[in-house]
Amino acid sequence: MRALRLRLQRGEPGPTYRELCSELGWKSTGTVRDHLKVLARKGLVALANGRARLTRLKGEYRPTSVPVVGSVTAGVPISVEEVSGSLVAVPTDWVGSRVDFAVEVSGESMRGADILDGDLVLVRKQSTADDGEVVVATLDGETTLKTLRRRGRDVSLVPENANYKAIKVETESAVVQGVVVGVVRKFAGAVRYRKLARMNKRGGR
Repeated sequence: MRALRLRLQRGEPGPTYRELCSELGWKSTGTVRDHLKVLARKGLVALANGRARLTRLKGEYRPTSVPVVGSVTAGVPISVEEVSGSLVAVPTDWVGSRVDFAVEVSGESMRGADILDGDLVLVRKQSTADDGEVVVATLDGETTLKTLRRRGRDVSLVPENANYKAIKVETESAVVQGVVVGVVRKFAGAVRYRKLARMNKRGGR
């Protein structure tokens, strides 16, 4: 199950019997077939009849993909850099959160929200956001990643790192590009998906 789950989280197709043999260190494709039949009887995997590449998980990760549209700083605002042709897999059980695109994070100002340099943030495209939501926002043509704070009529973009200063929004040119709904982190050959909760009034979870 773990070998299947990791493949599907990475957005890769289901493995062949021979690929599973290689990954699991087994010598016989018959052993793989027998194990998969047991998992299929338990309702954990789906098998396509008569095909070598045939296995998918049921009720777990079946990724879709969204474009990586650029990179965004988690420090001071910088211009978004377009990235053409890049895609990131998103588990389909996140579809209810409506993920429209992803951006790569540069900088450490959102470390307190467990958003680190090099992460990808998954974004739902919208032009408004509530207090405490992490947003991708553009001010005077430059884009940043921060927590939105509303205090009456005052609006600020607040970092989750004490080494950085909040940005008070004082211009009509400020535009919310979208709300962050999840984080993708690659480490040690694996991929971790994490849904992002709204930050509370104190700036924590």
